[in-house]
Amino acid sequence: MLLFKLIIVILLIFILVSLFTALYYMVKSPDNAASVAKSLTIRIGLSLFLLLLIFVGAKFGVIMPHGFGE
Repeated sequence: MLLFKLIIVILLIFILVSLFTALYYMVKSPDNAASVAKSLTIRIGLSLFLLLLIFVGAKFGVIMPHGFGE
C-alpha cells in the first residue's frame, strides 16, 4: 500500500517536472513549439496513466477512497 502511494507521488512529481519543462521551453524561445508540444504531450500521458492507476488501485482495494465529511 505504501509502495502504491509512493508511485503516485513520484508520478505527480514527474507531471510537475514535465509541466515546468514546457514552461521553460516557452519562455526560453518562442520558436520551440515542438519541444513545448512534446513536453505537454508527455504530461497528458502521465496524467492519464496516473488517473488509470488510481482507478485500478481503488477497484482492487489497494487504496481506499473516501468522501468529504466521513
